[in-house]
Amino acid sequence: MARSGRKPETKPPSFERVDACIRNLQDRHEYWHKITRTPATREAAMAGIVGELQAGHLPISVLDMRCLAIFAFSGVSIKKGTPKEARLAYRAVSLLLLTLHDGSPGPLLDEAFPALSKAIQADDAPPATLIAAIDCLATASFTGACHVEEAMKAIWHVMVKPPVRSRSTKLKTREAPETSLEVLAAAVSAWTFLLATTTNTQQQQKKADRGTSSWSTSIASLMEMLDADDRRVRIAAGEALAVCVELNLLTNNDMDVLVAKVSELADEPASKGANNTLLREQKELFGRISAFLNHDEPPTTLVRTPSARQGVMKVSTWVRLAQLNFLSKILGNGFLKHAQDNPRLNEAFRSGRVEGKPLSIQDDGSGGMTIDDFFPWPLYRDRDCPWISGNIFSRQGPQALLQLGWH
Repeated sequence: MARSGRKPETKPPSFERVDACIRNLQDRHEYWHKITRTPATREAAMAGIVGELQAGHLPISVLDMRCLAIFAFSGVSIKKGTPKEARLAYRAVSLLLLTLHDGSPGPLLDEAFPALSKAIQADDAPPATLIAAIDCLATASFTGACHVEEAMKAIWHVMVKPPVRSRSTKLKTREAPETSLEVLAAAVSAWTFLLATTTNTQQQQKKADRGTSSWSTSIASLMEMLDADDRRVRIAAGEALAVCVELNLLTNNDMDVLVAKVSELADEPASKGANNTLLREQKELFGRISAFLNHDEPPTTLVRTPSARQGVMKVSTWVRLAQLNFLSKILGNGFLKHAQDNPRLNEAFRSGRVEGKPLSIQDDGSGGMTIDDFFPWPLYRDRDCPWISGNIFSRQGPQALLQLGWH
């Protein structure tokens, strides 16, 4: 019941739906009985949250108790839920961190980053769950630039762990468990997205480091992936190498080998490799890369975004194209809605209209903020908690829920 003299809270329908989903993620305690939510109930609740976040229906901008609950219970679903629930939870975290701004993602990312980095190394997780974890780590790191390089290293470890099944060479089997080719393709795509994201502040350093053992090893591994049996891996590696070329990270010898290999893949017959449904996509991609390498033709593409002039943004760099491809996958059919109404992404697309600049979410200078900065005790207890009855906030506060979800 609302306090005397205070009007009851009026919530948009989308908030009411999300509140119901949050309640369905919590077990209930009635008298001496504990009522445990079924896996189907929890999966449906997490799917509802993902749907609202992806569609851009939640008019949220900064961290509040509702957002903290979504984040914390997503952590619980990742640790204890079914594989389907965990995959949905990874998506919920990705979409939530893309939606929040004004410094809000920072404290959440600090909490989640160690668990996400560990999750992508799990050898016993289903491939689809690993892909969701990799996408989540990359997306979350995009929202907090201080973790980008750490995320790239963690994802790279996934990329180089298995032997790449090659048509041209026999590689020695390693003792480490293999990563499936679909996971490898997703990891390369996520790594490329983060590589493109770092170009604003570190491009000159990358050029200075070209030819060092670290970058030479990275380029050699990506070149080796062009021989993978799975076309998804070849396509992802091709996009990564195009970004590396654009950033001037390849040596002259690397360039000679790449030009020949790209030409071969652009004209490859259907009999070579698996996933022939992607043959046309492979040939088109490597045809564009060949034109870029041989004739300096940019990968010109028009992308619909409401924030661009006349609803179209011209993409003419591999860096920006890689970023847009990844964000389109994460946002799905909510891409246009987020491009228009999501303040952080709207800013990114505006900056992306400047020729030669990658999409980026600018640091708002609020680094170092903690959860307690958003929820000073005890102000939140009466103001923010009535919509969840008997939850852990009312007993111990926000940090207790974060411990439950992510530690």
